Amino acid sequence: MSYTILDNGTISSKNLYELIDSYFESPALQKTQNHNNASIYMCKIKTLLASPDQRYIVATTPVDKNPIGATIQLSNIDWKSFQTRSLSNIDINIPFHKYSPKNEKSYTIPVSLMKRYEDHTDYTINNFGATVTLLHKNKNLYEYPPNGNLASCLETYKTILVIN
Repeated sequence: MSYTILDNGTISSKNLYELIDSYFESPALQKTQNHNNASIYMCKIKTLLASPDQRYIVATTPVDKNPIGATIQLSNIDWKSFQTRSLSNIDINIPFHKYSPKNEKSYTIPVSLMKRYEDHTDYTINNFGATVTLLHKNKNLYEYPPNGNLASCLETYKTILVIN
């Protein structure tokens, strides 16, 4: 699949939504709650990891009228925050999803360092109005490199992508 990079080197928001949906092979997410004027949708990623942490995809939208428990395709969620997270002690019954990580060029949109913090590192996507935050496991200021790509960020499962 190919995505249009705009003349100034950025990706459009429509293409970013399509890219994320395609990367994860069109997952279905379940609405788990409304919290602080936001609706939260989640699915669990099937893995072979023998760890107490489980992998999740989390999409957050402004609060909507869908009932808690509704299952919706990611492509139909107008998310403002998208997360890939490793979490433990989540006791909710949500759908599983399986996909294969990708390394094709269309998924390697460059990210560049904005700022390092003790507990996270912020990146920008080619000056697109979005921030990619990678959470630190060990509060190491230099846990992540100054440059990378979107696919590698998503695969850390410590990622928060926010459209500004």
